[in-house]
Amino acid sequence: MQQSNRHMKHAILIIVLAIVSLTGSARNTNPDYQSYKYGGKEFQHAHGLDLYDFLARQYDPATGLFTSMDPLCEKYYHISPYAYCAGNPVNAVDPDGKNPIFDKYGKLMGVDDWGLKGDAIFMNRQDFSYKLTHEDALKMDLGVSSLVDDKAKEKYEKTYNNLPNRPDWDGHITLSEANDWYRNGKGETLYADLELINLSGIVSLGDKYVGVEKTFNLLLGGSLSINDGLVYGNMRLKRYPGNTVRAYSDIYDFDMKSWKNPLNWMRNIETLIGKFYAGKGTPYEIIPYGNKKLKTLFPWQK
Repeated sequence: MQQSNRHMKHAILIIVLAIVSLTGSARNTNPDYQSYKYGGKEFQHAHGLDLYDFLARQYDPATGLFTSMDPLCEKYYHISPYAYCAGNPVNAVDPDGKNPIFDKYGKLMGVDDWGLKGDAIFMNRQDFSYKLTHEDALKMDLGVSSLVDDKAKEKYEKTYNNLPNRPDWDGHITLSEANDWYRNGKGETLYADLELINLSGIVSLGDKYVGVEKTFNLLLGGSLSINDGLVYGNMRLKRYPGNTVRAYSDIYDFDMKSWKNPLNWMRNIETLIGKFYAGKGTPYEIIPYGNKKLKTLFPWQK
């Protein structure tokens, strides 16, 4: 019995050593080996992967395909979920599927409908719009070389490097962040991902309402999130096909409406409470980007 156990342990040791040997052989310890190859991306040869690391996705050079879906592929159903930067890797880069947009003077103009993160896009101011799709933004990208001078480049770099410190970096704005920006944001615009805003109190009545615009009070039933109700208040939405909506921008402030209209009473009470907690500050614009699919009133609705 003891001899059998020794044989079993010996066999297990041989298997372990074989696995370690195979694993170790997959690594290249040559100091002259250059692992950053195609597109400046790291070639991961370890364990026989043989894939290029494109951060948000992995590229297989053997097949010429990406092995993982784009993190925001649902935003563009007409593009393959495995496509990289809208299928145009020669003229565009896209580390995580989102892009801030700058003008040629280094000023942040806004975002496309994929958000604030990612490599910057540069374009003429007259070409920019707040409803710009990511695909169209890439087509109009002039590149960093379009910056007019060193001052513009310095301004762009300062703004770009500070983006992770903004409250809208992740696309979601909390009430404390909104109030802090009101006090300290100097009136600069914030950008909110509509997909992350709770609109669960709003239902779609079908695509026969495509093109219709309507304003909803999120705090009074439009949202089941107290935070989103307080931050966004009244939100104007426009219906699009597929039970989706896009939102118009709004000003984060505490203006009062006429008390003569009873419909304004609840809104004004909310505003007074909000102003008390926010304190003194500067109004600013919140621009929602992207779209959001509403739940339907009935499962069979289209």
